Amino acid sequence: MQRNPYICRHSVMQACDFNNATLNNHQRMVRTMATLQAGQSRILKVPYFAQPTGITCQSTCLKMMASYLEQAVAFQSTGAGTREILDIWKDINESKDRPVKARNAHANMKWWLERYFPLLRFEYHTITDEIRACEKVIEFINFGIPALMSVSHARVEGHIILVVGYENYVPMMSTDDFHLVVHDPYGKFDPSLLSSIYGTKRYVGGMSLMSGGQAGPGQNCLLHMGGVGRQRLGDARRGTYYVLSARR
Repeated sequence: MQRNPYICRHSVMQACDFNNATLNNHQRMVRTMATLQAGQSRILKVPYFAQPTGITCQSTCLKMMASYLEQAVAFQSTGAGTREILDIWKDINESKDRPVKARNAHANMKWWLERYFPLLRFEYHTITDEIRACEKVIEFINFGIPALMSVSHARVEGHIILVVGYENYVPMMSTDDFHLVVHDPYGKFDPSLLSSIYGTKRYVGGMSLMSGGQAGPGQNCLLHMGGVGRQRLGDARRGTYYVLSARR
């Protein structure tokens, strides 16, 4: 029985079309997966300052945040960004107008920011779920606002840092190369950084910048999510994330 050459050629063409379509779908899937694996990144241009004393991490982070908000959000001076770090410390710990009398109260930090930036809606969150905390921080960074956070680890019982961005974030996925970008006023302080350039060495290699702010070892440190929460063994609040930021 002789085969119809037209039918053979047609069958071959159909098979080729099917194979090409399958290959194209596979290529699209590979490209999509590659895009997802690459993740999303965003880093805000927040001025950095090293804390002038051992107890002024909170007021130094407030100055960083205020300087950025004046430059990138309010587009005008409010007096907050030029305020001295030691004066900010006195504002939140000694002012008769502060809402909470306890020292270094987070509510006073929120109050201080609200006083200088009344058009922003500041929010303070206490979160015990790491995924939800991560989503909240990413959300604020995407709003264009840094997030002030309270941490503890093997080197300190309590400390304040400022999250200014993130790298390689893939929604709903946990990846090894995901990091939060952090300004730590005390230097490369988190133990995961495996560095000794903190504390009295926090000024090593640092300098004042013409554009305002400083350069220093605590600038743009890369931390995993656990590094921006309470992680010290024995901390009653271990596993908790405290987030202070704002919406426009």
